[in-house]
Amino acid sequence: MKNVIGKGAAKPMARDADAISLFRENRPVRVIVTDERRLCRECLRLLIATFDPSLEVAEANDPAEILTMLNEDPGFSVVLYNLVVRGEEGVEFVRGLRSSVPDIPLIVLCDFDDPEVMRGVMASGAKAFLPSTTPSSVMVAVLRLVIAGGTYAPANMVLGESPGGTATGTRARGDREALIEAHFPQLTPRQRHVLALLSHGYMNRDIAGALGMCENTVKAHVKQVMRKLNASNRTQAALMADRLVA
Repeated sequence: MKNVIGKGAAKPMARDADAISLFRENRPVRVIVTDERRLCRECLRLLIATFDPSLEVAEANDPAEILTMLNEDPGFSVVLYNLVVRGEEGVEFVRGLRSSVPDIPLIVLCDFDDPEVMRGVMASGAKAFLPSTTPSSVMVAVLRLVIAGGTYAPANMVLGESPGGTATGTRARGDREALIEAHFPQLTPRQRHVLALLSHGYMNRDIAGALGMCENTVKAHVKQVMRKLNASNRTQAALMADRLVA
């Protein structure tokens, strides 16, 4: 894998103040899919087109090509990067890539499930972490969530594989819930749990599995959260919570 270019990095580009306006105004949502392997790039492009033909997908071979594309055309909405480097080296790579393209949301797709790498990648500025086992429909939903200003990480990797979750994951969720409780006292404890996971970008089935409830119950809680926060949809509610820890 080629290293991230430090010299000649793209200068900060002006971004829309409210990315959600992309969808409201029906403007093209444009994605850069990056992988050194041509076949992988083409597969990702076809998968995205299958689940959401409205997304425009361009392909980049490496970080240098991303920089070139962004310098020539700042109208791209998000970068989806397929990371193949493991461990701390992979985290450092993402950190370098993030510093080279600071003004466009970055989603990291990985061929491996490693909670430590996920935490490092997210701490480095990525907006989402997607293991390669992520269903295509979820990947496309996460693309739109990130473009709208949200973040995403798999529930099982944040909370841990065991029902109780890892100490780090449980503490992180607890900190977020404490902020939610302070800012949204009208929510019940269960609704705070749901909103905390919703703000991470989790789907209803992920929330159901993490909290040990059925999906219909989760849907009911989400509706109540939206009502109490005067949010027009689940994404808006998630962003209201996510911005508390931004």
